Amino acid sequence: MDTLSVREAREQLSALLARFRRGDLRPVGVGSHRKTEAVMVPVEVFEELTAERSRSLAQAAASVRAEGGSASPAAEAIMGQWARGEISTVRMRELVRGLHSAA
Repeated sequence: MDTLSVREAREQLSALLARFRRGDLRPVGVGSHRKTEAVMVPVEVFEELTAERSRSLAQAAASVRAEGGSASPAAEAIMGQWARGEISTVRMRELVRGLHSAA
């Protein structure tokens, strides 16, 4: 993955959007000193990633229900944040584990 400096990304934003519009799905990294801190992807890729996370959650919930259990509303809210891409997998696990360790 190519990584652009913040200045380069700002200067090339219109060209990057045009590239995405043409169907190029390759991600572009952005960060200080070419150290990737964020990634730009076409909305199509982002939607696929979040849909896959939602499918994973649905499968996990079905497995839990098949075993006679259920997730708490608080755990479901945290997992929903993860599915929407609002928090990382690491953070989601920390928060859910925190719910269970407090019980």
